[in-house]
Amino acid sequence: MKHEALREARTDSLLVTHLPNIRYLTGFTGSAGCVFLSARQQLFFTDFRYRAQSASEVRKGFKIHITGGPALEGAVSHISRRLKPGMLGFEGQWISQRQFARLRRSLKGVRLKDAGGAVERLRTIKSAGEQRLIRRACAIADTAFEQLVKSRVTGKTEAEIAWMLESVMRQAGSGPLPFPVIAASGPRSAMPHGVASPKVIKPGELLVVDLGASVNGYCSDETRTFATGRLPQELMDIYRIVKEARRQAMAAVSPGASGAGIDSVARSHIADRGYAANFGHSLGHGVGLEPHEGPVLSSRSGDILQEGMTVTVEPGIYLESRGGVRIEDTVLVGKNGARPLTRFPDELIVLR
Repeated sequence: MKHEALREARTDSLLVTHLPNIRYLTGFTGSAGCVFLSARQQLFFTDFRYRAQSASEVRKGFKIHITGGPALEGAVSHISRRLKPGMLGFEGQWISQRQFARLRRSLKGVRLKDAGGAVERLRTIKSAGEQRLIRRACAIADTAFEQLVKSRVTGKTEAEIAWMLESVMRQAGSGPLPFPVIAASGPRSAMPHGVASPKVIKPGELLVVDLGASVNGYCSDETRTFATGRLPQELMDIYRIVKEARRQAMAAVSPGASGAGIDSVARSHIADRGYAANFGHSLGHGVGLEPHEGPVLSSRSGDILQEGMTVTVEPGIYLESRGGVRIEDTVLVGKNGARPLTRFPDELIVLR
């Protein structure tokens, strides 16, 4: 993996500071660390708090250094005193201006290159082991929806429903949730990221629920929209349109397809039905060690799907003050097309 990261970065050495990238390379799950890679070296830096944890988690082949201060400062000090890094790549989007200034000051004469995104690009293709973890996280998310349809929601607050769903997922084996459960009802369902609120869920509304679980750090992401009784015809119509758009986009997912092209499939269907202005976010994104990572399915995306990627497909229509619909699945890009990993039905279910 070291050599692949260096080839992707196109540098002689690479300094990795983004924690999900560190976890991907080393297996370390703590909150403070730094990795240095070169043709001859694999070094991991952390502080005293993680001495025992790093010894048990960091993969063989990495030499562990316990620093007296922040891991990045310890790594830079070690590089400046003991190594000849050649061209050193760093993750520009994951270090502060102050950290970069220190890097440049401490490594005078070293050629620095912003190689941000190198490890993230490696992460887009999931190994068989990673796929199994994501599949398990998706199964846990499905379990939460299965419990939801057995529960009474009317008369309860969005926050109560969100907490119930989080509790179900944690009891089913999820690690820390990758993002707070979204439960938005009535007019609030038109808010794509409507964080669960004290609003009481009423009969005759839409309820959008967006949730995800994690297993050994790997995430799932799934959204379903429910009714709590009889709905106005326009809300029924937009549900049908979103469901059609999702199914068409899913059919377009395959190796070699472009993120922009798949987005266009769903967006064109929604636009042709008169709701172009009501679908304002991208169609989807990658899922893995982060709930939002590459590749991206959007009109501006330059990404091309490859076998082994895991992405979401999540079209939506949002009518301000009336209600919104989103249906989202996590899917694996298989050899012959999309393989859904989240499996809860996409039919409109009426909750009590």
